[in-house]
This record gives sequence, structure tokens and C-alpha cells, in this order.
Amino acid sequence: MFELQDVCKVYEMKGVETHALRGATLEIRKGEYVAILGPSGSGKSTLMHIMGCLDTPTKGGVFVEGRKVSEMNDDELARIRREKIGFVFQAYNLIPGLTAIENVALPLRLGGHGRGESQRKAKEVLRKVGLGERTTHKPNELSGGEQQRVAIARSLINDPDAILADEPTGNLDTKSGKEIFELLENLHKKTGKTIIVVTHDINLAKRAHREIRIMDGKIVN
Repeated sequence: MFELQDVCKVYEMKGVETHALRGATLEIRKGEYVAILGPSGSGKSTLMHIMGCLDTPTKGGVFVEGRKVSEMNDDELARIRREKIGFVFQAYNLIPGLTAIENVALPLRLGGHGRGESQRKAKEVLRKVGLGERTTHKPNELSGGEQQRVAIARSLINDPDAILADEPTGNLDTKSGKEIFELLENLHKKTGKTIIVVTHDINLAKRAHREIRIMDGKIVN
């Protein structure tokens, strides 16, 4: 599903270079459930963003389903981000003025689908993540755990092959965080989708089938 070959990422600000990734090489196969584990600032989020075509490497090769990302045009990259990969972020990234069902339906609406069809699919996905009775609530009317469930539902709306979750439990209490990980586990079991979770929580990472440990921009295990 994803392959990185000797990937480096350097950010430059006011003449100072920060090496976020230093020669990362890895392969994630379709259907795997993987945790990327490392402390804050280790480069794990940069690694995920590059895999998900949200960022580009300074050096090295990135492949999605065997295709080299650097050889894709903007339309092809947008299609991959919209149809092949679902994203879940620590901050939920929900639109405050929209209800849960409208937030989840948004990717379909942006893809040209009609309102009725989009909301019907969104309601079905919300039901699958346990929010069938909260469809008309706006983000400020939902708990943190419920907001993250909406974000997961939104990531699933286009039926992507892979879900990339960046610290999905970072803003949640222990109980809610455990529930979100259980939700991701059940999604993997039921759908066989590739699940990649970035986390600094060792206990939660151990629930994945494979751990990739990163430190100071290098994959160490």
C-alpha cells in the first residue's frame, strides 16, 4: 500500500534547518494494522503526512500502491487523498457551523454528489461508529470522543483503502481514547482496511499488529 525509500525531510526557517526525517525506509502492506510510535518531535507525524501525500519529501522515493508520488500530477494526488486515503487528526478538524451529518457528508458534496445521497451515506456511516442518534448535533454539542467518531466517519465516507490517524486520542481522556482505538480495531477486523495510527502511547501502540518505532527522524525498530 505504502513504500518509502530513503526519505528525508528538511524544514528551513530563518536559515535554520530542522531534519524531521533522516533516511526513512519502510513498507506497509494492504490490510495491515500498524502503529507508528515515538516521542513528540520524533518525526512520526511528518512520516504519516508524507505517506498520505499531504507533504513532499526533500529526498527519497514515496510510492502509493506501487506508483511513485513525485510522478503524479495535482489531480491524481487530489484523487488519492480523496478516494484512497481517509485522514483522522488529533484536533478533529470538524467545521463548527455544520452538524455531524453535514461534516461527514462534506467530502461527497465536494466530489459532486447530491445532498440527499450524501446525507443518506453519511447517516449510515455515523450509525456504524455509534452516533446514529447524534446526526443533527454540531461539534460544540458533542464530547471529544464523539467529535473524533464524527471525524472517523468522515474519513470513511469515500470507502478508502487506508485510514491514517495522527494522534487520534491525543485530546481525549483515557476512557474515550481506549474507545477510539477499539473502534479502529473493529473497523480493521470488519473491513480489512489498512489502518495506520500515529501515537506516543506505548500501551495503545501494542494493540496494533505491528509497531514502527521512530526516534530523531530515524526508524529505529
